[in-house]
Amino acid sequence: MGNANEGGYMDLDVVVRARRRIAQAQADYVRELGALVADGPDVAGGEPVAAELAVALAESEHVIRREFARAKQLTTRLPRTLRALADGDIDLPKAAKVVDQTDMLSGDQADRVDEMVAGKLVGRDAGSIRRIAYRAVHKVDPDGAALRAAQRRERRKVAIVHREDAMASISATLPAEAASATYATLDRMARSARNRGDARTMDQLRADKLAECVVGRAGDRPGTARAEIYVHVDLPTLMGLADNPAHLAGHGPIPATVARRIAEDPTSTWRRVVTDPLNGAPLEVGRKRYRPTKAVADYVKVRDKECRFPGCHRPAAYVDLDHVTPHGCDGPTCAANLIGLCRHHHVVKHTAGWHFEVEPDGTLHITTPRGARHSSRPPVELCDGAAAGDRAGAKAGGENGPNSGPTRGRRSRKRRRRANRCGSGNGSSGAPASSGDHASAQDSRVGTR
Repeated sequence: MGNANEGGYMDLDVVVRARRRIAQAQADYVRELGALVADGPDVAGGEPVAAELAVALAESEHVIRREFARAKQLTTRLPRTLRALADGDIDLPKAAKVVDQTDMLSGDQADRVDEMVAGKLVGRDAGSIRRIAYRAVHKVDPDGAALRAAQRRERRKVAIVHREDAMASISATLPAEAASATYATLDRMARSARNRGDARTMDQLRADKLAECVVGRAGDRPGTARAEIYVHVDLPTLMGLADNPAHLAGHGPIPATVARRIAEDPTSTWRRVVTDPLNGAPLEVGRKRYRPTKAVADYVKVRDKECRFPGCHRPAAYVDLDHVTPHGCDGPTCAANLIGLCRHHHVVKHTAGWHFEVEPDGTLHITTPRGARHSSRPPVELCDGAAAGDRAGAKAGGENGPNSGPTRGRRSRKRRRRANRCGSGNGSSGAPASSGDHASAQDSRVGTR
């Protein structure tokens, strides 16, 4: 805590100095990232090292790649802005405003902007720094405005940020005229509803009209595929006998009342997953959907809920099903040898130096190229023993069918011997991925090619 002066007020200088030390530590972090970027083309490409650093820092790869890009800009093109950060005059979010405005300029142009803004950063908030850098960019390269606008438009996107209490935010980065027209249309629809006596607020109406425009009942039209979203809810909660939180894939816990409303809605695009209240094992997967998939794919996606790579929360509906012991080495196509990985992390898994192993209960062990080891269980932990094994076999049999009795034992031993001859054990060999060693979540021929 800070010290009180004679007037009884806190010494604000103590807080300011602490904030400057944070900025100085951020500058050290940027320099270390910049040194990694300068080490070679593999790091500059960002993918292998970004994945490993994301695991080490328990951070998402998206954040790490963005920090790599900003560090490269600050250490190679914006030395004066980096110096201001190291001196504690600005913090990293403020330095990032200069980076974001100059990332489309040439090196010489970025250096000129860096020189122009260098003496104007101290005492400015982030919004002011963004405007100062933007004006400097236009002074340095006025003729490039059209090209920069075209490049920015190529980066248009839609993003989702999951919030608390069963809420999430959807944001869209659009050309200014498209964004303005979209908002005006939603506002007009909302005002029309209010004029007809709708009691919802304008904010609520604009939000609801947006969802209606995108989701609506489009999935009910013949030939229109619905998006699939999994909602995991235990049986007593579904029946109204309990109010345990459910789980929305990619989001997290949602209240029981919300889960029941989703499950009971006949027009829902959500898939209901009923789970055992004692151990979380899936008991039943709703089949009301546009195109059914194989049972083994359903089971693995229900079990994993999300991409199994650390820090990745891409919902299981959008993952590839990958053989941990490669199919070419006689790895079985069953739940005990399949994990869900998003397409990006599927590629990372087959990059040289990465090694994946999976245990019968679904526990995944990942060894990175530098030897760090990370272990994780699937979000739904299946109990051990014959009962759980029988249920898993019934749900995930797929082409293999239920395995039981002495035949299963002989087959399992034979598979292990063949896998050992392949030199892969239960993990990946680090060889490049073959097109037959995974199945896209969008393909109905899952896990069998």
